[in-house]
Amino acid sequence: MKARHIASYLLLGLGSIMMLMPFHWMVVTSFKVPSEVISYPPTWFPRTPTLTNYVRMFNELPVGVYYRNSLFVSLIKTGVMVFTSALMGYIFGKFDFRGRDLIFSGIISTMIIPFQVYMISLYLMMVSLNWDNSYTGLIVPYIFSAYAMFLFRQFMYTLPTSLIEAAKIDGCGEFAIFCKIVLPLSKSVLVTLIIFYFMWMWNDFLWPLVLLNSQDKLTLPVGLAVFSSEFGTNYGMVMAGASISVVPVLIVFLVFQRRIIEGVSLTGLKG
Repeated sequence: MKARHIASYLLLGLGSIMMLMPFHWMVVTSFKVPSEVISYPPTWFPRTPTLTNYVRMFNELPVGVYYRNSLFVSLIKTGVMVFTSALMGYIFGKFDFRGRDLIFSGIISTMIIPFQVYMISLYLMMVSLNWDNSYTGLIVPYIFSAYAMFLFRQFMYTLPTSLIEAAKIDGCGEFAIFCKIVLPLSKSVLVTLIIFYFMWMWNDFLWPLVLLNSQDKLTLPVGLAVFSSEFGTNYGMVMAGASISVVPVLIVFLVFQRRIIEGVSLTGLKG
């Protein structure tokens, strides 16, 4: 092997170790007894592994309710957002109308505005609509995504326009073309967007924290934050809660990681 290849592998290996160390520490700490958690020097593996932290957490916290809420909200938000953003990306990518580029530039420019800037006004809007402390207020502000529109619009440049025109000649309507031709051919970018946004929605913390105040409606990140503030000195239980929260995201990433790479690479071919 060439020296540069060896150096690259060593650098990547070092970076991987540095990124995995916090995750490893979180998991092993969740299996430690309280005395070992705060022992010095620290241990990288539990001397006497125990499930006490997980048992106590499930007994003292409605983890099943939080998981159900997070799964419901994440799936609905991801599905609606990906569909609407794909439709808008198709319109901006394959239709030529007056002001198209200007409108799209205006949509993309909203990405530079931090959520914290308009969070209060958005919350007041939800209150005026009686959508505070509800799943509706949690989902509706996320039905569109400028980033997803941009990603799908870039992918549209890789699809041959002649295929769409042939479908029109055969009498296929615009919405039917989108559902029956464009979406099936866009499987790679759709899967990428679904994976990205499911992970982002699953880990969403600030907006549910601001909007929700009922214990039975809290999502998993907010519920674990309340839990860690109550049992903050019990680091084993806090780490147990953090460990179970990453399981769905980790499974999704490991199963679909090849699709992520493929989708991201395809969206940058043209445009």
